[in-house]
Amino acid sequence: MKRPPLRLAIPFVVAAVALIFEVRRFISLIHPDPGENDFRLYYVAAQAGMKWGWSHMYDPDRLEALSRAFGPHEAAITSAYTYANPPLLAWLVTPLTPIPLEPAFYLWTAANLAAFVVAWRVASPGAGFVRWVVLLGSLAIWPTVYSLERGQPVLIVCALAIGCWWMASHGRNVEAGLLLGLAFGLKPQDVALLPVVLLICGHTRATAWWAATSTALGLLFALVLGPNGVGTYLAIVQWVQSDPQHSIDTVAVLFGSGWLTLMFDLVMLVITVAGVWRHRKNLDLAFAIGLVGAITAGPHVLEYDLAVLVVAAWLALRQPASMFELAWLGIGVVAAQALSLGNPVPMVLWQPIQRFGVLLKRPLT
Repeated sequence: MKRPPLRLAIPFVVAAVALIFEVRRFISLIHPDPGENDFRLYYVAAQAGMKWGWSHMYDPDRLEALSRAFGPHEAAITSAYTYANPPLLAWLVTPLTPIPLEPAFYLWTAANLAAFVVAWRVASPGAGFVRWVVLLGSLAIWPTVYSLERGQPVLIVCALAIGCWWMASHGRNVEAGLLLGLAFGLKPQDVALLPVVLLICGHTRATAWWAATSTALGLLFALVLGPNGVGTYLAIVQWVQSDPQHSIDTVAVLFGSGWLTLMFDLVMLVITVAGVWRHRKNLDLAFAIGLVGAITAGPHVLEYDLAVLVVAAWLALRQPASMFELAWLGIGVVAAQALSLGNPVPMVLWQPIQRFGVLLKRPLT
């Protein structure tokens, strides 16, 4: 077989070695302390719903009582650490609650990885060995790694977003809207601008099915939770959003939580919509812009949410790219890795410059 060029072989080997070390690290984190992650919150929320009724799945006292089973240091429920996702996530985890937390976490991780691999199979740029480099590099980058360590559903959300893109690209707008609605039912902040992308790109039927799916899920949530459960959920969301811990990876780290940050987010939102409009005939780029824009202008973003940028890069790289654009993506990879050192500033600065670059770039047809 012909040997791959060094520009592909080197990142392949680096990513493979990083993943080997990460598997060992992952097991060392989970085996002695399976409750020190976000998956535990989904697990106990599902347990609370089944034990006391779904109206109690957000109750901090109930979650804290169930968390004591994993040790006294695991029990604390705070504004920085409580279940605040829509009910769909806990319902998705419910089948795993009959088994102990550690094997349940491993099964959850396998489900996230499987979803991510399916998304890669559908959307990865390039061919042959290039695709394998993309897969290993995408798995080894810090936001993806961190999402797995924390047990977040971000990779499943990414897969649903890619499924929406693929269905819309092939004229299957009903399925596209349904998949996007499910993504909203898990982590709406990571895909918040994709309905706008579908609408601007002319997929009005997909947008309508997204709205119908999201409305149906919202009604189902309200029906199952009841008035008390809905009230608790809204109070929990407000409580969580008041914690500055949830905005440390946004521009708030530079400007604080005042009007400057709000104005910046609004400007980024306008630039994102303008970029989508400029590339409205190219669904690959429009979707990539929408995914990046949701993260750039979002008020609630953490390190693992930035895994969305990985699949956005897949879609962008399906188009011809200049050396400058590839170099800029390389800088983004370095910025993402800086997050593992506790430094969000490079990524916070990289994203808005990327938005301006997309707006100025000549549309591809």
